[in-house]
Amino acid sequence: AFDAFEPLPSVLQIWDQADRALDWSQAGGRGAVFRSREPLLAPEECAEAIRLVEAHAERTGGWSTARHVQAPTTDVPVSAVPELREWFDDKLEKTLFPMLAARYPSLVPAATDLRVMDAFVVRYDADAQASLPIHQDENCLSFTIALNDASAYEGGGTCFESLRPAGDVTAPFLPTTLNAQTAGGVVAFPGKLRHGGAPVTRGRRYIIPLFIYVDSNASGRKPGYLRHALPVVDATAGATALSRYAASVAR
Repeated sequence: AFDAFEPLPSVLQIWDQADRALDWSQAGGRGAVFRSREPLLAPEECAEAIRLVEAHAERTGGWSTARHVQAPTTDVPVSAVPELREWFDDKLEKTLFPMLAARYPSLVPAATDLRVMDAFVVRYDADAQASLPIHQDENCLSFTIALNDASAYEGGGTCFESLRPAGDVTAPFLPTTLNAQTAGGVVAFPGKLRHGGAPVTRGRRYIIPLFIYVDSNASGRKPGYLRHALPVVDATAGATALSRYAASVAR
């Protein structure tokens, strides 16, 4: 089960380069921001993910703080930890992608159309990087997975500038902070929606943020259909059908 929230329609439907393929006008009524009420992933598996990442950071010289320009986090890429990557890929296919497709049925044709642009473990620490400024993600959909219970820290959560409960037309739009209370819970939202990380004032908060895009096109056909339909051109013969750049790459 999920709690659903909606931002201002003018914010949700504004054109954005990162999600130009999505028509948010079709998502009305269901909400655009979701918080799970129960964990989607086993808390003990989330605890093991934290252990694996901390061990990796200790072996390799610490956590990165320079992977992102707009809103840098203290993080480790999921792809950098082989044991974590194997577990995570399985959860994406069996649990997380189907969850996301079910939340946005008018935008995601099928769970198999979802792709990960980036996934990384973030550590918020009251004595180090405790928060993240308001920003936008450069992707279609985003979501965060809680790796530890909210009882392990104070503060934290994903803060949004203006939300209200979905479908409650009498409720005002207000600044809202959402957080999964139990390890394995998620918060999902449009990447273009401005958000930040609320300050952690005690302890450490571990999450996995994901940047997602939808691998689809307006034709409704399988991605790559046009490339496969075009004739093969012999670039080595100096074919004029190719641009100079494409010809140079082909050779």
